[in-house]
Formats: sequence, structure tokens, C-alpha cells
Amino acid sequence: MDRVYIGSQELVLIDAAKLKEGTKETAGYIVCESCGAISGVAKRRCGECGKRLNSTAGKTLVEGSKVDSSSHAWGAEDTRTARALDVIGGIASKAIAMGRYEEAERMLLPHLEVLLERALKDRPLSDSERDDPDALFLGATDYALQLSKGLQDTKWIDWVFRIHAATGRLMSAETIEALHSLVRTTHYSKPQHLRHYLSTIQGQSSDYGASERFLVRRLEGLEQVVAAH
Repeated sequence: MDRVYIGSQELVLIDAAKLKEGTKETAGYIVCESCGAISGVAKRRCGECGKRLNSTAGKTLVEGSKVDSSSHAWGAEDTRTARALDVIGGIASKAIAMGRYEEAERMLLPHLEVLLERALKDRPLSDSERDDPDALFLGATDYALQLSKGLQDTKWIDWVFRIHAATGRLMSAETIEALHSLVRTTHYSKPQHLRHYLSTIQGQSSDYGASERFLVRRLEGLEQVVAAH
């Protein structure tokens, strides 16, 4: 079990495998009937939505509803519940909004690393049929861009280029514009990942329409900015 605190917000991560075994370790936690967040039984109100916890109806996780132990949309290959990983994204967003980028990075780093690893191995980003791979990809990319901007850390720019190259996806206009800003403010000067990505999408350019070719030209202009640093 792990706990993460962001201000007054508490996130409890519980091993789903242990839930299935019915271990006593998880007996002190209940699920909010309103939003599904996990809270300790000592809590009177949900740390996620603020609603009062109903102790009479709040069965422990072991006694309560069925736990989904499948891989979540983030693609994390562990035993954490889907709801717990959803909350990680929500709390990370709150940390970013408060300017606590280091805390957000600690929460998001393992999941973003797993996504990149899966992409590099040409595996689906998620094994669950319920997950939208496009929404997952765009959400993860947005987190990486926010971390790069807040931390002024170029490794997240690398991450964006690498996962796009691995998946062969053409970047959205919003991602390209964000990168144009970031490479200038961070003085990004490592062209190898961008060049590899450009090589990937240029090989597919015969299938592109006018709007896609415009995006490719914007990326080629980005390469010139990076090379100038």
C-alpha cells in the first residue's frame, strides 16, 4: 500500500492481488459511494470529492465490489486498480495546477515510462479493450509537455519525440506549437530524436493530405530551430 498527499488530498494505492487474497492489510479502507475513490475508514469525508463517507454502507474493499486488476489505460503492468490510476492522473493535474511539478512528475513518471517502453516494443499502449488508445496517447503527451514546461526539463521533449516516432503518429498542431515554444525556452539542442521522428513520418508522407503536409513542414521548421541552438 502507498499513500500520496497533495495538500489536503490523500491518494491510497492498494495492491489488487492482496485484495483478492482478502488480507487484513486492506480491511481499513472503504470506497466512496459518490466518486469511487479509496479512503481510510477513519476519514469522515472523501478526500477526492468531499462527500461524507457512509460508514454503514461503506464495505471494505475486500468485502465490497469486484476489483478490476487488469492493466489500466496508462498501460502500467502492475496490480493497481484502474480507479487508483485514474486518481493518479487527477491528483497529478491538481499538483501541476498548484505549480508542484516535482510531485506531479514523481506520480506520472513510472506510467509514462511504461507507455514509452510499450511503444518502443511495438505493443499496444493498453491491453484493455475498454481504453481509447487515442485519448490515452494524447493525454500522456499533454502531461509530458506540461512537465517539460513546468520543470524546464528537456527529457520530456525527448519523450514526446520518441513515443511519436515509435508509434508513427503525426503530431497534432497543438503539440507542434507547444514544442516550438518549449525548444526555445529550454534551449533544446538534441536533434537526434526529432530527426528520427522526421524520418519516420516523411516515409509516410505520400499518404498525407494538404493539412498533414503542413504539419510536416512545421516539424521541419522545428528541426531548424533545434539545430540553431
